[in-house]
Amino acid sequence: MERDSAKSIESAKGAGNLVKYILKRLFQSILTVLLVVCVVFFLMRMMPKEYFFTEDELMKFTDQQKFSKLEAQGVMSICPTCHGSGLLESGEACPECLKYSTNLKKGTGYVDRSVFAQLGDFFSNMLEMRVFNAKGKEIKTIEPVNVWKWISARLKGESPFGELKEGYSPRLCFNLGRSIRLEKGQYVTDVIATKMSVSMEIGMISLAFSLVLGVAFGVLQARYKDRIFDHIGTGYTVIVNAVPHLVIYTVIMIGGASLLGLPMRYDATASDAWKTMILPIICLSIGSTAGYMLWTRRYMVDELNKDYIRLAKLKGLSDQKVMYRHVLKNAFVPLAQYLPYSILLTVGGSLLVERFFAVPGMGPELTNAISRYDLNLVQGIVLLYATLGILGVFLGDLLMTLIDPRIKLTGKGDVR
Repeated sequence: MERDSAKSIESAKGAGNLVKYILKRLFQSILTVLLVVCVVFFLMRMMPKEYFFTEDELMKFTDQQKFSKLEAQGVMSICPTCHGSGLLESGEACPECLKYSTNLKKGTGYVDRSVFAQLGDFFSNMLEMRVFNAKGKEIKTIEPVNVWKWISARLKGESPFGELKEGYSPRLCFNLGRSIRLEKGQYVTDVIATKMSVSMEIGMISLAFSLVLGVAFGVLQARYKDRIFDHIGTGYTVIVNAVPHLVIYTVIMIGGASLLGLPMRYDATASDAWKTMILPIICLSIGSTAGYMLWTRRYMVDELNKDYIRLAKLKGLSDQKVMYRHVLKNAFVPLAQYLPYSILLTVGGSLLVERFFAVPGMGPELTNAISRYDLNLVQGIVLLYATLGILGVFLGDLLMTLIDPRIKLTGKGDVR
């Protein structure tokens, strides 16, 4: 009874420590993501104001139209000194907003907003209510409402959208602003969701292939160490890591098209769309397979040299049982730590592969957004990558504890 009671107390204490660790890591992760977003936001707001407009707008808009758009985006505000007139009561030009004007007799009526005020707007507007019809299509004519304003209005018994037609209903949406240049006028979240689904489909398939093949071949290399199969696998790993990926992709594309008749470009609208995915999936799997082969072989060889393996063989266990029941299980633990990270980052796609095969995914989107100075889209993609990266590392730690209960995330002083 006393032993059972002591075990239950120890188990409850361990569970409590694990919960504390999870909450602590989540808090640290949230702070890290917020820090990354704030840094990127400040860097984006250091760009000249011309980057908030498209090329057509820069040529066609008057100064007044440009200032009005910047005010709508929260970058500028009405001058509090002259209240937007550009003139003081004495008739002189307002000195506060004169620096933005080419007319020395009158100011523009607008002044810069604080970057901290803009950052506050970004976070406060991150959640908003939008109106959709029964078919799930957003009603563009009804302006979205900040979720905090919507809650405040509902608590007062008011409807911030007024009387809605039958079938119309408000929904909570994640808001990161609208694309300024690359996908002009579209919500950043919609752009990311569209691109993300394409990258994730190809990425998950290639990850599954590379994981199965890489681990299987790595096990065979470790089992037949210093034999012909091991030499072939090592040669493959060296070639993949030594030869530039663009050269490998070119060989695969030409070989696949000429020998197998596979399409050289991705096309989701084609009747045989699955065929257009084969070459991108192969190219994505090449490097990952080599990586899993290399690390599986390395970890298994390390395990094979340990004393408990020698003892298991002396007890009469067959090589097959030793390899799969003991060695592979322990060698897979370090690989498992990076598995959630790899799965989550399939969302981000591959810059080289997606450009090479014209895949409309997330891979080239960040570089395109940076080259076109699409500030809101850059912020949204960076936020996505930061969140997925930190979450992947966190889930990897938890997966290690599930595979190997001996690993404790907390110890003395709740330190890993």
